[in-house]
Amino acid sequence: MISSLLLPLLIQSATPFGSPVEPVLRPSEARTPTPVKPTPAEATNRLDSRFNQCVDQAAEDPGNGLLAANKWQIEGGGYLARNCLGFAYAELQNWTKAVPEFVQSAEGAETAGDERAAIFWSQAGNAALAQGDHAAALKYFDFALAQNTLNDLLKGEVHLDKARVYVALDQYAQAREEFSIVHKLVPQDPLGWLLSATLARRTGDLVRAKSDIAVAAKLAITDPAIALEAGNIAYEAGDVVNAKSNWEQAVKFGPDSASAKAAKHYLSQLLTSVEQ
Repeated sequence: MISSLLLPLLIQSATPFGSPVEPVLRPSEARTPTPVKPTPAEATNRLDSRFNQCVDQAAEDPGNGLLAANKWQIEGGGYLARNCLGFAYAELQNWTKAVPEFVQSAEGAETAGDERAAIFWSQAGNAALAQGDHAAALKYFDFALAQNTLNDLLKGEVHLDKARVYVALDQYAQAREEFSIVHKLVPQDPLGWLLSATLARRTGDLVRAKSDIAVAAKLAITDPAIALEAGNIAYEAGDVVNAKSNWEQAVKFGPDSASAKAAKHYLSQLLTSVEQ
């Protein structure tokens, strides 16, 4: 199932009867950066071991994580302490403070020749996107890709994040190019297909939308967000029967999810229109 915390802010759908759906993800919830942990071999290094402990603490208790990261920074923790500090701020959704910490951690990692610099840049990009600074987000994502150290999975995530920025900027052609790269690098990622389908629907390409959402549905059969979007696409195509069926599936798959809430609203509107 695609977590609502990972669904990008980029796509707010046009919905039945002209009533806008509640966004699945608000900007302040955009992709909390994933903590970067060392491999077992790297963990033999004392600094990396402390880094591992610090991000774990920040994830479990951001407030205490801030205290631990600041203490480590004062003691000379350098760019790893800054990254932990940025992660703690991100967990608290304090993007204004998270961004500079991630940037400084990425710069420090580059200077040290640490390959994690690419991931630190991607974290900076996500924090900047959540803050609404699209220009900075694109710059940091490009810095991440320029390191040439990411595997295909991580490259795909960065290109997906760039697509989110372009959609937020209403630059749909650029977003489509990014989605094409995502599909080549990580064809098994249902989120990429879901968001690509939604963009296609928003731009009136229902053939592309139907094709992409079908792929997403095969990859994540019981995901409520995918079922919701499948219903939206069907409705846009004038297929009320399949729209209703998919919205009902969204409610079934995730009764307490934001997608289910939107689907219930649509179903209610549909019933009202039939009764009238």
